[in-house]
Amino acid sequence: MKPLLFALLLIGAPLAQGADAPGVTFYVQLIRGSDVDAPPAPQARLIGPKLDRRLHDVFKWKNYWEVKREVVTLKTGAKVRKRMTANREIEIAWPSSRDMTVSIYTDGKMTRKREQSIDTTFYIAGGDSDATQSWFIVVRRDNPEATQDPATKLAVTP
Repeated sequence: MKPLLFALLLIGAPLAQGADAPGVTFYVQLIRGSDVDAPPAPQARLIGPKLDRRLHDVFKWKNYWEVKREVVTLKTGAKVRKRMTANREIEIAWPSSRDMTVSIYTDGKMTRKREQSIDTTFYIAGGDSDATQSWFIVVRRDNPEATQDPATKLAVTP
């Protein structure tokens, strides 16, 4: 009887620890890049300086507007899918303790998928909407509010 109890404790202890382990928080931002000075939607706000520098180093647009933000907390083994626009969704999966998978869906079909280390601080995917603007979905571990001007805050979608 005692060996059976000991075996159950050995098996159950890691499972109980995993259930209580804190999750990892990701901030998902839908960004529009354009040369227009007016926001693309009433709730849109200019992005913070940290992300602005990253995007301006690579892309051509004068302004980058955050149109939507989601906050997602995951534990190992979990995944979540969020609708960012009427035709774009993002799925974040954390299948193992070291790697995560980010998948972008357009009109219900996966258009991009990337595996990366859970410790990677940024994931950026994007595409052209037309010749006058582009969209980007950013997944990041740092809180965008920490580096954003308080006058440009965007309400977080619950």
